Amino acid sequence: MKIRLKLFATLQSYLPPGCSGGETLIELPEAAIIPDALGVFGVPVNLAHIVFVNGRHVLRPNLPTHLLQEGDTLAVFPAIGGG
Repeated sequence: MKIRLKLFATLQSYLPPGCSGGETLIELPEAAIIPDALGVFGVPVNLAHIVFVNGRHVLRPNLPTHLLQEGDTLAVFPAIGGG
């Protein structure tokens, strides 16, 4: 199945060269979960602080069990600080 992976801020450095706008399409096996998608580019799950699937927030405890579906958009943000 194919999903769209969007990485924001410092996480964009995990994407391969040539990815436009911090996003790319990736191919995953059926019954893939969020860590499977992040693992395609070696993004550590512990860096995924805010995660959305199709615009809906996925809580951190649910990341290891949230099944992805064909056509999903997975958006991942790192911890963001400010002052």
